[in-house]
Amino acid sequence: MFITAALVTLSVFVAALLRGFTGFGFALAAVPLLSLTLPLTRAVPLVIVLQAIVGFTGVRSAWHLCDWRATRWVVAGLVPGTPVGIWLLTGLSPDRVRLTIGLVIAASVVLLSAGLRLSTRPPNALAWVVGAVAGVINGLAAMPGPPIVAFFLAMPRSTIELRASIIIVFAATALAGLVPLLLRGLVDRETALLALLALPGLLIGSRLGAWGFRHTDQKWHRPVALVVLSALSAMLIGRALAG
Repeated sequence: MFITAALVTLSVFVAALLRGFTGFGFALAAVPLLSLTLPLTRAVPLVIVLQAIVGFTGVRSAWHLCDWRATRWVVAGLVPGTPVGIWLLTGLSPDRVRLTIGLVIAASVVLLSAGLRLSTRPPNALAWVVGAVAGVINGLAAMPGPPIVAFFLAMPRSTIELRASIIIVFAATALAGLVPLLLRGLVDRETALLALLALPGLLIGSRLGAWGFRHTDQKWHRPVALVVLSALSAMLIGRALAG
């Protein structure tokens, strides 16, 4: 149990460090790392619980900076999509889940690397679809990031505004995922204990990452996002194919 708790705490710290720097990526990093130690049916609820905690650490500062026109439609799609993903989580094999998420991340990287750009005011329907897809992935693997990050990074907004919008949406994904998990009894005593043990790493990593964001040239935001997404995609696909 001690070794498991230590590995979980380390994984959470690394993921929180990334999230503090980019405004996203906690689940993207945490789920693959935690799945090396825990089964996905344990890792996913744990990450959603932790996201519910870390998701609100930056909401206050992001509230007045985000693009609310796009954000509210993305959130509107998240709500119905998340329960569908949770239903799939209990029915699909772990390797199929890993392969699906890995391919989704890879597709997001390709779109962003190709210079995908959206108009100043993307259609509300597109924002809703992005939210719905992210919701399904949120419930399935606690990793709603790829479609959300691809959507917001493709918009012609400042890095600060994009980061704030992503933080607000991820706070909403945490709530959208936590409530159905609680109702279905998928958050048990062991999950709560692991979340409590990992909490210091979560908070310290988030603060260190945010400090790094404030003291780093904003031109590094997009390249870091692409590198991290690519690495995690390769990790998930490789793990799924290896069985």
